Amino acid sequence: MKKILILFIILAGLVAAAVVYQNQQNATLNTAASRGVKSRERLLPDLDILAVKKLRIKDAKSELNITIDADGKSAKVAERDGYPASLDRISSILTELYDQRIASKQEVRKGAWAEIEVQPPGEGNEGVGTLVELLGEGDKLVKSLILGKQIDITGGRSSTQFDGGNQRFVRIPEDGDTIWVVSNTFFSLEPSADTWLDKSFLDVQRVKEVSVTFPDDRESWRVVRKDDVTNDFTLLDAKPGEALDNSKLSVYNLLSSPVFNDVISKEKGAELLKDAIKVKIVTFDGFTYDLLTTKQTKDGTDRFFLTVDVSADIPKTRPPVADEKEEDKKKADEEFAAKKKTLEEKLAKEKKFANWVYEVSEYTVNNVHKKRSEIVKVEAKATPAPATTPEAPAAPAPDAPVSPVTAPEAPAASKSTPAPATNETPAAPAAGADSLNPQPPSVTTPPIQIPAAPASEIKPEADPEAAPQVQPQN
Repeated sequence: MKKILILFIILAGLVAAAVVYQNQQNATLNTAASRGVKSRERLLPDLDILAVKKLRIKDAKSELNITIDADGKSAKVAERDGYPASLDRISSILTELYDQRIASKQEVRKGAWAEIEVQPPGEGNEGVGTLVELLGEGDKLVKSLILGKQIDITGGRSSTQFDGGNQRFVRIPEDGDTIWVVSNTFFSLEPSADTWLDKSFLDVQRVKEVSVTFPDDRESWRVVRKDDVTNDFTLLDAKPGEALDNSKLSVYNLLSSPVFNDVISKEKGAELLKDAIKVKIVTFDGFTYDLLTTKQTKDGTDRFFLTVDVSADIPKTRPPVADEKEEDKKKADEEFAAKKKTLEEKLAKEKKFANWVYEVSEYTVNNVHKKRSEIVKVEAKATPAPATTPEAPAAPAPDAPVSPVTAPEAPAASKSTPAPATNETPAAPAAGADSLNPQPPSVTTPPIQIPAAPASEIKPEADPEAAPQVQPQN
C-alpha cells in the first residue's frame, strides 16, 4: 500500500511538471506572437501605387534605378542611358506587391538576419538581401522591403501549381524584428537592367530588296524580288554563270518581329561598330531601313550588335481613278486614309530606335552576315562530247616496204526477185550497165589512190511477151 502511494505521488509530480512546462511554452509563444507588429493579411496594405514615381532595386553587387515619367505613360532605365523601360512590367510588379498575401509571421533578432538573408545592402557582405525602394515625388520614400532567403517547401501546404511551394522571407524595415513569409519568390525583382527594358522593336514587313556591303566589297551582294507572293529573290549584278542559291539565304522575313537582348547608347557603342557590315532593306510599303551590324568575339563567345535608321516614303494622297463611282471613291479613300495612318504611326514608333546600339541574337542577323561566296552558286555550262576520230595508221619505218592498201570490198548490188525456175534461156544482159564506185575512206596519212571496184552486172527482168526458148537436149 505504501509503495502504491509513493508511485501515485511521483506520477502526480510528473503531471504537474508537464503542465508547468506546457504553460511556460505557451507563454513564450504568446509573447513572441504578441511582439512586433500585429499580424495582417496583406504585405503592403496601404501601398499607393499611383504615388510611386521611381523604383530602386539594390543587392550586394549592383543597383537599378527606373524613373516613371510625370504622365505615367513612359519610364526610363538610368543604367541604360535612359532607354525606355517596360511599363507593363512596372505595372505588373506594383500590382503584385499590392496584392501580396502573408503566409506566416516570425520574430527574428537583428543578429540572425544574415542567416535568412534579410541584411540590408551596405551592412556587410554576408546574408545581404535585395532592397526594393518605392519612391514618390522628390525621391520621397513610399515603401521599402528587403527580399530574403527563399524557402523550398515543395509538397507543403502552401504548394500551388504556380509557385511550386517556394516561399521567401521578407523584412519591412518599419516592422522592426518582424519577418514575414510570403508564398512568392519575386524572381522578377532583380537589379538586372536588361530585364527591365521595353523590348518592343522593329517589325520589317514585305521586304522588296536587300543590299549588303562588306568591308571587302568582293563579298557584297544585292537581291530583289518582283512581288511579296514569292519567297525567292534574284541576285542583281550577277556575273556570267552566277545565280542566287535561295536554299542558303532567307531574307523575305528578315527582321520580322525581332528581339534584342540589351542596349547601349550609340556614343558608348562606337567601338563595337568598327568594320561594320552595311545593310539596306527596302519594303513594298516604301520603308527603308539602314543598318550597321557587327560580330564581336570575346573569350570564345560571339556577340552580335545592330544599329538602325528608319525612313519612309508614304503617299500623301490617293491617285485619282478615271470614271470612279462616288460610292467606290468614298470607300477607297477611307481605306487609303486608314492605311496611311497605320504607316505613319509605325514610322514614328520605329524612328525612336535610332541612336542606339542593340545586342541581338545570331539568329536575328545571321542572313546578312553571309558573304557573297556563301550564297552564290555558279551554274555549270554544258560541254559537248569530243568527236570520235579514227586512229591514223602508224607511219612505216623508213626502210620497211610499203604494203599496198587493199580497198574495202564493194557492197553487193541489189538483186531483183528471181523469176520461177524454167528451162528458158535467160536474156542477154543489157549493154552499158552503170558501175558502182564507193567513196574511199578518209585518213590522215598521205592519200593513196584506191582502185575503183569492178562493175556489178545487172540483169534485166525477163520479157513476159517474149516466146519461150527451149534449150536443146543433149
